[in-house]
Amino acid sequence: MAMSASILGSALKAAIDGVDDKTDRDALFGAMAQAIINHITTNGTVTVTVASVSGVTVGAGTSGPGTGTGTIA
Repeated sequence: MAMSASILGSALKAAIDGVDDKTDRDALFGAMAQAIINHITTNGTVTVTVASVSGVTVGAGTSGPGTGTGTIA
């Protein structure tokens, strides 16, 4: 599933509702931060583009580390 504002919104509401003392800013922000982290790690997609590599043998095996650029969606 892709990241979604409505799903994240519900998760944030649930996180805030789960904090007993609504005046405890540290607990509120901690709960919200964890909800955001959970949403990204569960629903985020990372797409990496690696430039073509020359001199690599075709077939199974390890050709070495590659580098590239990525985006999170």
